Amino acid sequence: MGSVAAQSTPSQIAPTNAPSTATVATAGARDTVLHVSGTVVDQAGAPIAGASLYIYQTDAEGYYGVKPASDSRNPRLKALLRSDSKGAFSFDTIKPGSYPNSKAPAHIHFEVAATGFASKIFEIVFERDPFVTADMRRNPAFSVRPIESGGRVTQEIRLERSR
Repeated sequence: MGSVAAQSTPSQIAPTNAPSTATVATAGARDTVLHVSGTVVDQAGAPIAGASLYIYQTDAEGYYGVKPASDSRNPRLKALLRSDSKGAFSFDTIKPGSYPNSKAPAHIHFEVAATGFASKIFEIVFERDPFVTADMRRNPAFSVRPIESGGRVTQEIRLERSR
């Protein structure tokens, strides 16, 4: 978490044959299950097939590694995906935790890239999280999403053509 550029270069690119779906984390008895899905589209709303998505997050206690390690450059819970022919992607995971002893909201990192488009790096944060600020709601580096019935979270990712 921190200041994330809305347009930047992803640190990971999915292999061309990567799947469009994955399981990032399986739920334990006390974890909140999330089913995250969405589409990658261009500015006109047309689907972008084959977009690379690098997704990573903390565990429910807020750690990227095995407690007490927490290095976002080498997260345990991650996936490399490619959007399908309709621009769709999905993954099952658990609700991440806030960083220990912080006021950072729970979040999932996204790094998205597609040929002919500017890359996009952002974080999903969750509606009703007490640490989501008004500034985050205005900042394109964050996407405030509700957790719907059944743990569903949806996200449209709109990419701009490269100049």
